[in-house]
Amino acid sequence: MPTLSPARQTLLLFLLALAVLVPGIWEATGLTGKDEFFLGLRTPMEMIEGDHWLVPFLDGAPRIRKPPLLYWLGRASFETFGISLVSARFVAALFAALLVVSTAGIARRLSGKNETGLIAGCVLLGCLGIASEGRRFMLDVPVAALSTAAFWSLLAWLDSGQKRWLTAAAVLLAAGFLTKGPIVALVCGGGVLALLATGRWRVPDLARQWRPLAGNALLFAVLALPWFFVVRALYPEAADLVLAGELESRQFFNLSPGILLGLLNVALPWVFVFAVAAVGAWGRSAVDRLALLWFLATFLPFAFIRSFDRYLIGSLVPLSILVALALPAMRARWPFRLGLILALLLGAGFAGFTFWFGLGGWYWLLVPAGYFAWAWWRERSAGHTLAAPAVYWAALLWGVFPAIGVNAVPDAVRELGKSRDIAMFDGPQPALLPILSQRTLRHYGQFDRHDLAELKALNALVFLESRDVPRLQAAVAAAGLQARQIGSYQTLASHGSGLRFARVGATVDDWKRAFAARDLAPLMTTVVWFEIVAP
Repeated sequence: MPTLSPARQTLLLFLLALAVLVPGIWEATGLTGKDEFFLGLRTPMEMIEGDHWLVPFLDGAPRIRKPPLLYWLGRASFETFGISLVSARFVAALFAALLVVSTAGIARRLSGKNETGLIAGCVLLGCLGIASEGRRFMLDVPVAALSTAAFWSLLAWLDSGQKRWLTAAAVLLAAGFLTKGPIVALVCGGGVLALLATGRWRVPDLARQWRPLAGNALLFAVLALPWFFVVRALYPEAADLVLAGELESRQFFNLSPGILLGLLNVALPWVFVFAVAAVGAWGRSAVDRLALLWFLATFLPFAFIRSFDRYLIGSLVPLSILVALALPAMRARWPFRLGLILALLLGAGFAGFTFWFGLGGWYWLLVPAGYFAWAWWRERSAGHTLAAPAVYWAALLWGVFPAIGVNAVPDAVRELGKSRDIAMFDGPQPALLPILSQRTLRHYGQFDRHDLAELKALNALVFLESRDVPRLQAAVAAAGLQARQIGSYQTLASHGSGLRFARVGATVDDWKRAFAARDLAPLMTTVVWFEIVAP
């Protein structure tokens, strides 16, 4: 592998990450999910429409369930580059690139080898979790990136003694706290625990450095905490409800063994290489043991709370470093072949779906899949081994998945979104219409008389899924009004997860009928829109 200075390696990895992750972020039918299209993308737009800065708003209420930094950055990007998927998701790609270069920087410092840093960064970039989450405007990659960069800065302080690095760590942790709260401590804190457990950093060292540590802890508090006190003062009842809701939704101390499948998902195809590296880590160097302990500190907490796969993005940092340490000496091919086979099966499922239903896009995967198989079935140079997964995921998420047409919105509906007042009921559908029309579009979980009277006065349209039509009609009738259907269309629509795109209630028989007829209609969601009128 080429020998690069740390600075050049950092620049190369940063640009490489952007080159892999940016293509396709403009696709409205690309991978998304409710946390992105319903919360992430709409919040900065409403901040602009209502001129909110300090406290984000969504659907007319303060959006305080999560801290505001990502929404601040989203608003700044929208105001600078215009409201679009690209201007939102490019922010996410920048954070993903920061995560990659920070991982490489940590690997260099822990191992003392530039090559290990380059391998660790490329391993991370080739993980499915980075390929998918690094393209979405959501919180998990940014908070992991800031926490990882903070640990990188902390290592630089320990190695050099220059207090500016400790200050940088405090600022980065404060930014992470303002992104997703206390979870920012996980990656950096897990790394610190691993340093202490392996003796690379000792408690007496902490005691001797208490003054700079205390000073920068104060700096962290000054930067991170005031916003929360302001929100508590402005919206005390809402803040209490949010805290109670967060505690309830996390379901602490409930065993979640399914998180192992989550790791398989986010770390594919490297997960089996990591398993082999982890088994032998204790018998190798102190750095291997440190990386293994660090991984366990970031992974095990999620076995005891309700978790989503994307929560494990931070665990990919020590995972990638441990793989980078073990990779040069690893000769067994089965972990590479097993990871390859599962990744190819996943891609083949999507490509086969688009081929069978005549959607196109499947051909994007032919060359990348062949390259991936060539690079991983037999031992090849490190460059090919590292590049093949990243190329493969880019082709799958840019070329194949968007061809399925999930959340496709007809041009006529896009124009309605730009020209008419629109309310989205429950769903919300059309999922991407707000960002495509560059307007927040108010969402209603339920309607009361006042809401319906206001929509009638505005001559607004109400969009909803066909399964929710009876609820709308009941609410309208109770208000002494009528709902007149204007139009409808069918689409594959996201329901929560980006991969749940069949209509709610679709059965195995519906899937069978769709495949037998090579027609997606049995799986499609019908989106309907109404006007509210006088009886």
